[in-house]
Amino acid sequence: MYRFMLTQPNDEDKIYINLISSLAGQYVSRRPHLIHLIKEVLTVMDLKGARIVIERDMGRTIGNTDIVATSEKDTIYYAQPLKTEAYWRFAKNRYPQPSNKLTIILERDADGNYEVSDTWIGPSVPPFPGDEHATAASKQYWETHALAQDTQSIQSKTITADCPY
Repeated sequence: MYRFMLTQPNDEDKIYINLISSLAGQYVSRRPHLIHLIKEVLTVMDLKGARIVIERDMGRTIGNTDIVATSEKDTIYYAQPLKTEAYWRFAKNRYPQPSNKLTIILERDADGNYEVSDTWIGPSVPPFPGDEHATAASKQYWETHALAQDTQSIQSKTITADCPY
């Protein structure tokens, strides 16, 4: 696995990102400026726990969030993005919106270091239903929110209008 070292906030913890095969790496590949923002947030963190979800208001617009609130007027479809098993909810003809929030998910590895497993511009939201980290709030949240169309590479054979969850 390719590990790009981001920072070492203390003597014990190293924080890295897999730029090749992780969800975080896929997202950052289209937004390389996030590397600096992630470092800005994590350099001053005291990390504890096996899985850490961080939402930080950066105090300035840092890009566009793909997450949009939906209504009955939206045309919704579901599909599996590349390299994922869960179905994600998408809204046709919706566009990303400016955001000043950055979400970072860290997971402790077998060596005791932290990997940025996912990151995105926008607020912290529950994982999609069907994801290994889905919670009781996942289905309820994603019934009223979606990702803007064309923000993710999807497996075209998985596109459906029927809710899979």
